[in-house]
Amino acid sequence: MAERITDIGPPHYSKFLPPVIKDNYGKWVSHEIIEPGVLKHVAESGAEIYSVRVASPRILTTLQARDICEVADKYCGGYLRFTSRHNFELLVSDKAQLEPLKAELVKRGMPKGG
Repeated sequence: MAERITDIGPPHYSKFLPPVIKDNYGKWVSHEIIEPGVLKHVAESGAEIYSVRVASPRILTTLQARDICEVADKYCGGYLRFTSRHNFELLVSDKAQLEPLKAELVKRGMPKGG
């Protein structure tokens, strides 16, 4: 029954997790606030991922959604998540992409911090 395929309901969320989160699911030991809006998460294995929170309006236009996805594709391997407070978080597993991502957000007028 666990492997049953059905068209009822959404796909399981685990299909959409970044590889570093999927590999370390439930094994996170700490997080640190690097600066407002930027958190560093560290797993037992030593793997790291950074979440960059960006403020957004409650209702997005199609162009705003496309801009967000374009940034996620360019810097985050396409991974992002929307929070319950209508912000979004870009999930960066490569620290080298963190500074260019923050510069891109400033360039596009997307306020970091949420």
